[in-house]
Amino acid sequence: MISRRLFATLALASLCTISSGAWAQVVTEFSTGISAGAGPYFITSGPDGNLWFSEFQTDRIGRISPSGVVTEFSTGITAGAQPLGIAAGPDGNLWFAEYSGSRVGRITTSGTVTQFTIGITSGSFPFDIAQGPDGNLWFTERTGNRIGRITPAGVVTEYSAGLTSGAQPTGITVGPDNNLWFAEYTGDRIGRIDPLTGTITEFSVGISAGAGPSALATGPDGNLWFTERDGNRIGRISPAGVVTEFSAGITAGGFPFDIVAGPDGNLWFTELGGKIGRITPTGVVTEYSVGISAGASHRGITIGPDGNIWFAELAGNRIGRMTVPAPALLSAVSRKVHGGAGTFDHPLSILTTAPTIEARQSSSATLVLTFDTAVVSATAAVTEGTATVGAPTFNGFDVIVPLTGIADQQYVTVTLSNVSSAFITGGVTPIRVGFLLGDVNGSGVVTLSDLGQVNAQLAQSVTAVNFTKDLNASGTLSLTDKAVANANLTHSLPPP
Repeated sequence: MISRRLFATLALASLCTISSGAWAQVVTEFSTGISAGAGPYFITSGPDGNLWFSEFQTDRIGRISPSGVVTEFSTGITAGAQPLGIAAGPDGNLWFAEYSGSRVGRITTSGTVTQFTIGITSGSFPFDIAQGPDGNLWFTERTGNRIGRITPAGVVTEYSAGLTSGAQPTGITVGPDNNLWFAEYTGDRIGRIDPLTGTITEFSVGISAGAGPSALATGPDGNLWFTERDGNRIGRISPAGVVTEFSAGITAGGFPFDIVAGPDGNLWFTELGGKIGRITPTGVVTEYSVGISAGASHRGITIGPDGNIWFAELAGNRIGRMTVPAPALLSAVSRKVHGGAGTFDHPLSILTTAPTIEARQSSSATLVLTFDTAVVSATAAVTEGTATVGAPTFNGFDVIVPLTGIADQQYVTVTLSNVSSAFITGGVTPIRVGFLLGDVNGSGVVTLSDLGQVNAQLAQSVTAVNFTKDLNASGTLSLTDKAVANANLTHSLPPP
């Protein structure tokens, strides 16, 4: 069982700003209306436009409005129930797992509670619950080592065949394939159950020993993402069962716990160590802690009806709200098509004080800027140099900016304004590039060294290694490229 702990109470909400690149996000913690020692655990969005959470320590269900007004409900919940997982059901009610009560509870949005025990094995310790694609609720039985299904009328069926003994299933969610997927905490596996047949399949290949998978969420990339509490990692599993683990960027001792897909195209997760983490579909992790009270010990996380991130603080005895940060630039490239050889990207520095030099034919260019969040809109303007910018286009995390009429031997700065995700309107993002035809070594001056590098590649196939020597982007390394370099000898850029 999960041990009981004592908690301190914060009487007022605290408000703080978190820096994230050039933008700010706000964390607000709410404690008013939450009983002392309540131990908020899991949280979900309700059908009534509020957030609903379980109070593990005091046997209540809490409701919090997007503005932070809390109401607690205890009538109808048996003492010692210890509610944990909570989810909106297909019937417009909230359903929750009673860990120590070995029951499933249902609460209407007006606070009327009904408990169901028939069909649930005594001592099974239901942990998490999720709405299934079949119109039922599905829940994990951690100690009972089963997966349960309960209809909106309260009829329970338990499944254990195919589940390894002692697996301790915890988090559960619906996958992109319309199966239920669940974490096996001690089994170090991810399980899948077919809601139509009850057939269970387990996946362990690629999951490190001692990982302690805890919770799952379906990502925007069509995969399942899961927390590894003990392994201090985030895992990704495809519907076919291929696993990838990510640890870079997660603080040692962070202990990732719950996870949810965000409105920004990323996954967001709680850390028992007191931070909120974000992981992109490519595995880049960012952690946030400023504005979160020390010792909060985060548990559940969800996305609210307001598009913000909401999380439960078990030890802090609070509910937290964090705005989704505005898009921040991660990387950029200059993209050119080299005839039949294909398209090649030249990586660009995102530091305006150390611009990268583009040595290939430079009257036109395509800049691709990659952000940490899916971008839906932005405006582009040339704020330095001579060039004409076209309307940007958007492809998930990428903003594609076309340039024409570029004069050689100059720096060009393209500035994106109002870079916005689905929920946040951002600030200004500049990218600065030096255009100097023939400067393949990026020195700022076209020299005999550049000519020599081009000459050494003549008659070679254009590849990802040597494409910068294909100066005219024709797709072949020829005497024409050598002639271009020779004609531009001594050309230079001004100091950056």
